[in-house]
Amino acid sequence: MNARTRSIVVLIYGFVLLGMPSATLGVAWPSMADSLSRGLGDLGMITIAIGVSYGLVSVAIGWITKRFPAGRLLVVATLGATASLVVFAVADAWWWYLIAAIPLGVAGGSIDAVGNAYVAVRHGPRAMGAIHAAFGFGAMLAPLFMTVLFSLGLSWRIGFVVLAVAELALAGALWWVAGTIRLPMEGLKEAPKRLGRKRLLGMSIWVFFIYAGVEGSTGLWAFTLLTEGQGLSETVAGVAVAAHWAALFVSRLAIGVLGDRLPANRTLTLSVAGIAAGLWLIWWNPVAWVSVAGLIFAGFANGPVFPFEVLLTARRFGEQFTPWAVGYQLSAATFAIAIVPAVIGVLVNARGPLVIAPILAGLAVVMAASVEGLRVMSQRDATLVASSGSR
Repeated sequence: MNARTRSIVVLIYGFVLLGMPSATLGVAWPSMADSLSRGLGDLGMITIAIGVSYGLVSVAIGWITKRFPAGRLLVVATLGATASLVVFAVADAWWWYLIAAIPLGVAGGSIDAVGNAYVAVRHGPRAMGAIHAAFGFGAMLAPLFMTVLFSLGLSWRIGFVVLAVAELALAGALWWVAGTIRLPMEGLKEAPKRLGRKRLLGMSIWVFFIYAGVEGSTGLWAFTLLTEGQGLSETVAGVAVAAHWAALFVSRLAIGVLGDRLPANRTLTLSVAGIAAGLWLIWWNPVAWVSVAGLIFAGFANGPVFPFEVLLTARRFGEQFTPWAVGYQLSAATFAIAIVPAVIGVLVNARGPLVIAPILAGLAVVMAASVEGLRVMSQRDATLVASSGSR
């Protein structure tokens, strides 16, 4: 196995873990809230702490990696995440969770931004599909694992212990390949010029914000909606949430296998339409299986959006500017994951869990329109590095 292949294998493992904390929190939170005497909507406070730190690191990743090698940054950040997860496993005071959420967000932002930028400029669609499939696998595995723990009568704290051990192993693996994971701007004295227009960059940042708000809120609040709002058992709801992430995993795995044979923009159009359809089925919910089917369908449709938008970023703005652009986009995505679920949490506390479904359905329509708007804008921008609009 050569060095480039080793780096991708380690990043795949890293993206499995990247997908697990939020999915774990989504299923564990009702039990955690009872243990900590907190309201259901207080999950939003943790997502804000994670999201703000995640977002700040993401937006600064171009400047950080000019001065600090990307591989070493990932090792340090992952050790911080290990410490955070230990705190999640053992703490009794609420404020400890808010503090521990910060290094967890820093680690997530570092792995997400560096991993996406590295693959976008050094590899291609198959590797991009593989790391994002890994994220989906982790997000699928986490709710299944927590559901099994609950069915055995065990504490949610055990789940965070297991995650901490896995994160420590990731730090060791990243140390092994740190010298291979390098970005084009490392050692540059000045930031490279962007090739695409500012308006196009702004629209791409907005697309990542609205998409992540929909995806993150669905993953975090689906379990609460299905159990507290629509009356499903914890076991059925846990399996449904896991199936949602499993569908995303399968979808992204297909990208890893098919690679360039999938037309990027056409696939994106179908995907965002599918997300909207799935979330509207959850809101409609004439019978329980329709809501579950909508959740799974939305998960499958989610799969191509993030990886294809990152790949198109390199074509729109050039390889050297890609880490900056990806940093801005991921920052927007993580602020969305912090803000949108938190706002939904406030409304859940005020109006009850059934409010989740119409909010998600409405946001999905806005997201679909935004992705299509970016596609049209990209077609019209004469400074695109390579024309992606004809695909």
